Parts: sequence; C-alpha cells; structure tokens
Amino acid sequence: MSELSTAATAKSLYRFTMTVFVAYKVFCVCVQGFQYTDSDQTVMWQAAMDMAGGDFHNLFWYGQTYSSNLESLLAVPLLWLKVPVYYALPIVSGLLSLLPVVLFADIAARNGRMMGAVFVLLFSLSFPAEHWQTAMLSRGFIQGIACVSLGIYIIYRTRMSVMFSLAGLLIAGGIWQNPNAVFLLCAIPLMLHRFRPLSRITIALSGAVAATLMWFALRALAIRHMEYVVHPEPAFEWSFQQVGNQFNNLGGFISHTLPLGLSAIFILFLYLYIIPKNLKIYATLLFIVCIFIFISGFKKTADYSDNIFFGPGRFILSLPYLLLLILAFSEKDTLNINSKIMKALILLLFVFFSFDFSNKSNIQFMCREYGPVFAEKISELNKNCDEIKRISDENQVEFILMGDHYMLETITCGCRGFIRDFPVALRPKYERRGWLWAQYGKQIPGKVLLLESHQTEDTLKQNWMVKRVEVRGNGYILTTGNKTNKEIMQTLFPSEHFH
Repeated sequence: MSELSTAATAKSLYRFTMTVFVAYKVFCVCVQGFQYTDSDQTVMWQAAMDMAGGDFHNLFWYGQTYSSNLESLLAVPLLWLKVPVYYALPIVSGLLSLLPVVLFADIAARNGRMMGAVFVLLFSLSFPAEHWQTAMLSRGFIQGIACVSLGIYIIYRTRMSVMFSLAGLLIAGGIWQNPNAVFLLCAIPLMLHRFRPLSRITIALSGAVAATLMWFALRALAIRHMEYVVHPEPAFEWSFQQVGNQFNNLGGFISHTLPLGLSAIFILFLYLYIIPKNLKIYATLLFIVCIFIFISGFKKTADYSDNIFFGPGRFILSLPYLLLLILAFSEKDTLNINSKIMKALILLLFVFFSFDFSNKSNIQFMCREYGPVFAEKISELNKNCDEIKRISDENQVEFILMGDHYMLETITCGCRGFIRDFPVALRPKYERRGWLWAQYGKQIPGKVLLLESHQTEDTLKQNWMVKRVEVRGNGYILTTGNKTNKEIMQTLFPSEHFH
C-alpha cells in the first residue's frame, strides 16, 4: 500500500471514528440528559429562562458566589428558538462535554497524526458511564473544562500572537468558574514551543489577568447582596491527613472518572505503549500526579457519595481529558492495521458502551447512595407540575410556599420550564432567588398552597382556614386573609426566613 493510500485510509478511519463518537454522545444525551434532572439542574433552567427574558441577576450560580451560569447563558439562543429549557440545557452541557475530545482529536489530525486522533476518540469511549453522566449534568461541572480546552486549542492552532490574550482569558476564566479544570494546566510543558516569541507569554498573561479581575469584580458585587447567598464558598482547608484518607479510598475517589479493574490495567498498558517517550510527556505525567495529590488534600474533595448527582468525579473531571490531550501527540506507527477490522471493532465498542450507558442511566444506579439533591425523571416532574398547577387554578391560588419539600428547586425553579404561568413558588429556607422575596413579600395572596410544611393539619388550623389537597407530598390550601406573603412565611417558618 502506497504512503498516499495509507494516509487516505487513516483519514477515513478518523472520520469514521469521529462519527461514531458523536453518535455515542448524542445517544448519551437522549438517554440521560433528556430523561432525568435534579433540583440543582433546575436552578440552571431558571437562570436560562430569566436571561432569555432579559432578566439578568448575576453571573454566578444562583444562591452562591462561586461557579457560574455559563451553561444557562449558552442555552439562551435555543430558548429564543422555542426549544424547551429541559432540552436546551442538556444539549448545551452535552456539547460542552464533547468539545474537549473533538478539539484534542483535531490537534492530532491537523498535525498529521491521524491514528493519534483515532486513539483520542477511542479512549474517550472507554471512559466509565459515570464520567459521561457527571459531565453531562447541567450543574457547572463541565463549563470550566470546555473553556480551558478551547484556550489550549487556540494556543496550538493560532498563528496570531494577539489570540493568546483570548486563550489566557478562557483558561483563567474557566478555572475560576470551576477549579476542577486545573488538571489541564499540566499541559503547559506540551505548549512551550508555541510561546515563541516569548512576548506571547505576556500576551497570554494579560488575558488571564483580565479574566481574574472581571471574576473578582463580579464576585465583589455579588457579596454586596449576601441575602441572596445560601451556599457560601467551601472552607479552604488542606491537610496531609485528608490526602491519606483519599488514597485509602482511592477506588471510590476515582470510580466516577477513570475505569477500574482488569480493564484499567489493559487500558493503562495500552496508553503507556501509545504515548511518545519524551521529556515533555514525562513532565506532564509528573504534574498530573502532583496536582492529583494536591487536590486530594482539600477537605471539600471528601464531600461526595456514590451518587452521580453528588459524586467524586466532579472534583477530577478534567483528568481524563488531559490524558486524551497527551494521546493527541502520539506518533506510533499503527497505520498498517486493517481498516475494515478496525471499523468493525469500533462499531462493537460503540454498541457495548452504548448498552452499558443505557443500562446504568436509571435512578437506581445513578442514586445508589444519598446525595443532597433531588433527582427525578423529567416526565414525572412535568406530571407533578401539571397536578400542582391544576390544584392552584381550581382554588384560585397564585402563590406557593414550600417547607423542606422533597422536590426542592424542581418545583420552585423547574415547573416554569413546563408551564409559563405557573404560580410563584418560594422556599423560606435556602431560597436561591432571594430577590423574589423583596418582589412578592408585600403582596397579599388571600390563598396560599403550602407544600411540605412538617406541621400537622391541626396546628395549621390554629392560624388559618385549611383545606387538604391530594398532591404528592403534604399539600394544604390556606386562606390567609389580609396577611402578606412574608407575614405568612414568618408565621409558618419563624426561624427560616430572609431578613
């Protein structure tokens, strides 16, 4: 086979593998993203709906001064095109989880390493189902990784020094949005040749400084409204004891991110065989180990359970992407492999991993341990919202007040994703949209639908006319007379309201 024919075969195999990978990601979004949501994801729904309607409150994830609503912002054009928010956000998060893999494969392909590009795509298929399930959650886990990956791609592909300022902006901005992207900084040794002339370093740093200044300026504005902050930033606590604890439970810590067992041994040996043997790669691998040890020492990294929606994978989610970037530099001569056999193998892997992902995309698997978020099928949430809306209409209720209801933000934020005129629903405890209390607190509703108050019907009757309604959870219609929403809330929850 001639060299030209071999190159054409490799390019054809790369395009075929890319098609299979994209098909796998589309399948994953349909099986999980369009089927399930959780109380935290519906906060992203709310932010996207607010911004699409021109109601911008802040850059940060509602209720806190860390992470951002970038996924919500990117979903706004889809909402303008009338795509339902419960489809728009999974589409955006799915694309962001796909982006680093496509960019790193393209780095290899554009530098003539077609088989390296193929291996990038194949290894990404071997990520555990838990990795892709975590990466596709509209919770801010993937947006920082996508920004940093795009910054790295710009550094590798651009010929204009001025573009390094954009790369620095994306990289620093991505890490400030979500520090789990920090592993990608290990790629610095692989980038050094791109910083010639050295003035490019200064240009990139200018972008990074600009991103940092913008982030902390916006954070300073958010801190001025602390009544809206219900989840303060995690304490900055680091210890060697925590490092030891994480390594004693290493399997649990990496299970949602990297493959375990015999498959991991095979993949590791194959990986070490494929990657080039040079000083830059060894330095990068050393950086990975150092950053992994450093990250594992933070107390926050112990805050997880064996639950997709609250799993350990969110802390080291960028690590597999970095391993793919290293693969993009593979120069192994594997071009003599039979293309037809390789394509058949790729299709078999696609079927196997699709079946595995589908089999694990259910509440029983994803929530096999408790996590402090409420997860549910989107269709069930839609049904519950319809039921609450029907009861509200029948009883002329325009205001819903919730205690520590099992559905949390899936009602307060999620129901408007299905029903535009859904009544205003607020929580006195952990309400992430504190500005709504200022807007609706002085209104006199006349009637309130109370959900999950943890008070008995007899206790409620001491203050109100009460009508019990059949709705999932404890539901009561309270006739509240001339009391305002805030007075009602203060009577029901005297120790749990915003001041």
